[in-house]
Parts: sequence; C-alpha cells; structure tokens
Amino acid sequence: MKILKYSVDDLVINPREVTKNLNKVCSARALKWSVTGVCQKGETVILILNESQTTEADYLFAKINSNSVEEIEVEIRTHWESDIHLLGIIVLNDNESVALYKRER
Repeated sequence: MKILKYSVDDLVINPREVTKNLNKVCSARALKWSVTGVCQKGETVILILNESQTTEADYLFAKINSNSVEEIEVEIRTHWESDIHLLGIIVLNDNESVALYKRER
C-alpha cells in the first residue's frame, strides 16, 4: 500500500499538474499502482494506492460542472458510458468541486 497526499490548493491552482503527478506515480515504474481509495480531511486529499498486477489506468481530476445531485448523477453516468469511472469527489470550496476519474487501459 502507498498513500499520496495533495493539498486542495494544488487542485485549485494546477489540477493538470496533480493529475500528471498521480499518473506518473501509478505507471512510471516497473511496479504499477492503482488508486483504491479517496478521502478528504479539510485541506488535504488522501489517495490510497495498491499494487496492480494486471490493470494500468489513467487518472483525471476534472471540475464538477453540476450544481444539483441530479446533475451530478447525469455527469457520472455520462462518464461511465465512456468507460470512465468515478473514484471520488473533492470539495475545493463552497462553490467548486473536482472529481477523480479512472479509465483502464
């Protein structure tokens, strides 16, 4: 098991760089890792990774463009239909959230 921590501020300022870092950690070495858990405590995002023997994946932090539960459900289903699976949602502030998505290769 491996634990990664990111600051919420990093996701606000540069979500692409955080995404790039996560993908590098998960696939840049001979030993592959898969995100198996996502949680948030205040201003810290914690990702739990476990060794992955069979599946490589790409991860993406993407802004949630929905305001209601129903709109979030539609967004999740739309991604799911494209074989992109939601791992968790991180609250950036009162008005913004990002989702962590996974697409297996």
